[in-house]
Amino acid sequence: MKIEIINIKLLDCINILDKLPLMGLKSIHRTRLCDRLITEIERVSKEERQLKEEHSNKDEEGNPIINDTSYDIKDIEEFQQVMKEFYKEKVIIDGGDSQVYLKSVKQSLEDVEVEWSGKEANDYAYLYDAFIRRRILND
Repeated sequence: MKIEIINIKLLDCINILDKLPLMGLKSIHRTRLCDRLITEIERVSKEERQLKEEHSNKDEEGNPIINDTSYDIKDIEEFQQVMKEFYKEKVIIDGGDSQVYLKSVKQSLEDVEVEWSGKEANDYAYLYDAFIRRRILND
């Protein structure tokens, strides 16, 4: 089993996982997946900062110019295109010890009796589809 989640949806998926009412081993498996996704979020954040720095105007010392908390971007259109592509890149969780916790979390998502609405409903559907999409492609 493997799942693919695009960079921009990582935090949304963690938020859904955190709201699942789980206990015991299922809760531990959820935590393992969340820990893996948090590691990926940290990587994405670091790479996002790097891209902002690369596309920023620089001061006399070669450091990116930051106004308040925003980078002073040179070419907004080019930067937006780069970020759009970056956010669509996929994190793939596959193989090894992840098989056990992925199967457990998938089962928890199927069994959950939470009524989702609004953005959470969309985020739940995205995460659930990340598990189901793999099954359909592998059948």
